[in-house]
Amino acid sequence: MVPTWNDVTVHRSGTVRVHEDRDWLYDAVSRLTAAHEETRDAPWRPTDAPKPVIEGRLRGIVGLEITVTRVEGKTKLSQNRSEADHRGVTTGLAAEASV
Repeated sequence: MVPTWNDVTVHRSGTVRVHEDRDWLYDAVSRLTAAHEETRDAPWRPTDAPKPVIEGRLRGIVGLEITVTRVEGKTKLSQNRSEADHRGVTTGLAAEASV
């Protein structure tokens, strides 16, 4: 028997706006950085780097803003398997998590 992966997929469709404006990009990078750094004892900020470094990096970024107009989801979660198989997967995963 060959195992198959269970998966959940989400497709988003919509219109895309391209941003090359330095201020828009700096704001987006700052918010993204804050979101990823906020749990650190000493979070890094774009203002921690020399201004020429940040300005150079910003010139290499193209910002994308997507206005989502449709969301489609699909799952493959062992629907074709028996209840005994479902219990076996649950038991196996629970044992793995306790290691």
